[in-house]
Parts: sequence; structure tokens; C-alpha cells
Amino acid sequence: MLILIADDEAGVRDSLKEFLKSDHEIMTCSDGAQALETLMKTAVDLVITDHMMPKLSGIDLIRKGKEISPQTSFLLMTAYGSVEQAVQAIRLGADDYFLKPIEFDELTHRVRRVEDLRTWKAEHAVLAENPSGAQRLIGTSRAVINAKEFIGKVASVQSPVLILGPSGSGKEVLARAIHDSSPRATRPFIAINCASLNEQLMDSELFGHEKGAFTGAIQSKPGKFELAKGGTLFLDEIGELPPSIQAKLLRVLQEKEFFRVGGVRQMRSDVRIIAATHRPIKEMVKKGLFREDLFFRLNVLFFELDSLHNRREDLPALIDFFWGKLTRELGRKVSLSQSARDQLMKYQFPGNIRELQNILERLIVLGPQSGSLESDSLPSELKQASLQQGIATLGTGLTARLEELESQLIREAMETTNHNQVKAAELLKITRGALQYKLKKYGIYPQAEAA
Repeated sequence: MLILIADDEAGVRDSLKEFLKSDHEIMTCSDGAQALETLMKTAVDLVITDHMMPKLSGIDLIRKGKEISPQTSFLLMTAYGSVEQAVQAIRLGADDYFLKPIEFDELTHRVRRVEDLRTWKAEHAVLAENPSGAQRLIGTSRAVINAKEFIGKVASVQSPVLILGPSGSGKEVLARAIHDSSPRATRPFIAINCASLNEQLMDSELFGHEKGAFTGAIQSKPGKFELAKGGTLFLDEIGELPPSIQAKLLRVLQEKEFFRVGGVRQMRSDVRIIAATHRPIKEMVKKGLFREDLFFRLNVLFFELDSLHNRREDLPALIDFFWGKLTRELGRKVSLSQSARDQLMKYQFPGNIRELQNILERLIVLGPQSGSLESDSLPSELKQASLQQGIATLGTGLTARLEELESQLIREAMETTNHNQVKAAELLKITRGALQYKLKKYGIYPQAEAA
């Protein structure tokens, strides 16, 4: 672990560092303020802090440190007879405490206990970063709530599901969540992008082929319908399927049977179909670009995912989820500063959740190994887009915002002076005539008025 020792006594700092350095990386600070500044720049695993220090006490360091770095653990050193301070520290988020004078065996025990606790939290964090079922859907928006309710209703049945939504909005995540919550959860979930292959290869990928069925078919191969037996087959971008494959898929849905390419043996299908597309499939049906009978067969259970732009209240939870997951996977101990987070919140994410994940991964890979990632590390195109969005918002709403503020100040002045226009005008530093004009403009009429 990376341990930060905060104590204003040099002898204590040196002795603790000497004792712990064989098993841990050690940093030291001579006061609480310096320790807090270090936490802002460095991802520290454990802070061992004295209670009584200049500039910032150990209690205050724990309180403020937890706000800056929630993942950091804290141990409080306190004098004998000051147990109430230790209790207060634990309430503020400290993991443990020990008494002075220091007993090194006791210190070893406390540090190991913190290390074990961090390991336990890390293991459970990995589980949390790989959720299943409806927990795959991150956020609290109405759209996410509706999706979770949909999962609860359709997971236990075998009917096909059709998911619509823009690219990157999480259609495959929803499909996996349905599979995880279904009786088929222990069987395979197989996904295929219908836009990724030409007609012949798609035919083979879905239904398999026999040896010699076409040039290059040097051996028999099972298709996705066979590989997904007993489980779920997710057909992404179903709108891109060629007409001949659409006809074969319709037969599988209706008759639960198919043939391999070049095969003569009829094979049974035991899969649940979940299909998805970002294209306006109903319009495609009207224009004859997608089979109407296949559309109605797929459209038994239907759900449409909204874009991230329309559910921005999910952004904070998504940022936290992906940041924690990616930093762990990439082995980085770096936090996301509030300024960078604020800048991300301004961006519109036209590429939806997929774009958010890609941007965060890029930031982590190209950013510092540890410490805090600031807003100046954000990609220039993201900062430019956020700036343009802010200018657009300001330009269209500046007058309205100023009028709203002016109206509020006038109301407050009138209430403060018991609706005396003369005194209110003096308070606002405008003439009474100007005040009367604005009272009329904003529809504010005094309840009482001085003579």
C-alpha cells in the first residue's frame, strides 16, 4: 500500500516510516494541511494521522480527506484517554485508531486489518463492476427505471424481444440483462452484428455450414443458432439482414427448425431471439426494405432506449461506474477532479454511452499514473464542444436569466422593507420611478406602501 504519515513530530514520522517501509511505500507530511494537499494530488491507500497537529487537526483531515478521496483509508493516532476523539474519527470515516505511545505490534495489527478490509472492498467492487440482470443498467432516470421494469416483465417468457435505440445507447446491455434474469441465464448468450458480414458469410455464421458447401468450407462448422442452444441469440442491427436471411430467420422463429448451409439434415432450434436496431424499422417495412411478417414476429415484446442526451441525470452514475471499472482494469490510481467532471457534464455525448466509455478510457490511458486528472487533460474537441454548448445556452437564455434574477432581487427588497417602495428603491440603488416600472413589468404589486 501507499501510506501517508501525517504528524508534526519528526521523530514519530521517522520511526513509523522506518517500521513500515519494508512492506509499504511511505510518504510523510508535517501537518494536516500538507497532508490534505497531498491527497488532492496523489491516490493514497492509507493515511496514518496524529490527532493534534498545526493548521489542520487529524479529525478535520479525515473529514476533508474523505470528501476528496473516498477510497482512501484512515488510521487515527490519539493520546490515551482521548477515546471520544477516536469515536468521532470513525464516525467521519476512519477505519480504525490506535493509542500513543505507539506499540508497533498493535500498529502492525491495525495496518493489516485495514489492508484486509481494502482487499475485501476491492473484491466486492469487482463484483459490482460486473453486475448481472437489471443491475447492468446504470442510472436513476425514468428511462432506466422503465427498462428495469421491462426486464422484470419479459425475462421469464420465451417470446422474441425487439429493442430500438440510437447507436451506443446500451441495446446489448439491455439484451444481456434480460438473458441474465431469465431461466436461460446459465446457458450461452451469443451476440452477432448483422451489419458486419456479407450475405454468404452471414448465412454461415447464423446457421452453420457443411464441409464443401462453398469455396473455402474445408470442414463443417456449427452456426450461432447451434452455439446458443438453450440460451439467447442477440441479433444486433437486425435491419441490415439481407432479404434471403430474413426469410430463413422467419422460418426459425415460426417452425423452430433450420438447415446448415449445404446440409440436408433438419436441425431444431432452442434459442430465444432478442433483436435490435438503430434504424427506423417501421419505415423500412413500409418501404419494403424489411419483411413485414418478420417484423411482426420479432415485435412481440418491444422496448425503445433513449439517448444519453435525454437522460443526463444518469451521467454522474455512469461516469463513476466506468471510471472505477477502467482504473482497476488498467491498474491506475487516479481520480477524476471536480473540474474535469463538470466539463464532462457539459458535453452532449452524441455517441451516447459508448462514447462516454471511450472518452474515459482514453483519459485514463493517456493521463497520469496516479493523482488527480484535471480538466486541462480533456480532449480538445470535448472542451471545444462543451464551450460551444455553453455559449449557445448563454446566448439564448442570458436575457431571461438576468430578468429572473432582477425580479427575484426586487421581490426580496420589497419583502425586506415591508413593501415600502421608497426604501426598496434606496436598497436597490434605483429611482422610485424605475422601481415602479419594474414592479409593473414583472407583475409585482405591493401589499402595503408607505405614505
